[in-house]
Amino acid sequence: MTELTISEVAKAYNLAPSTLRYYERLGLIPNVQQRGNHRVYNEANLEKLNSILCFKNSGMSMNELQTLLSYQETGDDLNEILNVLNEHAISVAQQLAKLKKYQRHITQKVAFYSAIKEAEAKGDPRPDWADYKPTYEK
Repeated sequence: MTELTISEVAKAYNLAPSTLRYYERLGLIPNVQQRGNHRVYNEANLEKLNSILCFKNSGMSMNELQTLLSYQETGDDLNEILNVLNEHAISVAQQLAKLKKYQRHITQKVAFYSAIKEAEAKGDPRPDWADYKPTYEK
């Protein structure tokens, strides 16, 4: 069974130890064992941390995260768990759609400025942005 100190977990996840202690205080990572004066994280603690980081990094608020993990911990209300997860899934899908739109725009800008560079190197006239501008769906 894997056991890591708070320093090892902080380093592995690129987090400050204070962040891990904060998650513990909020009850997001319960049952962290103490070995002497050191916190020791087991596999279950690391699984919780992976979930926390997944949801947090995908835009879930700390309140939603606390709600979700408290329900997961007690198993009281599956409908509430599903509501939180479904709402978050919709939010992530919306974020992805926006990012894809931004990616298309950035890709077109790269193509446009690359064409300018190529035109200047050949002594040709500069291209017009209108020829590269992406179309946007609403």
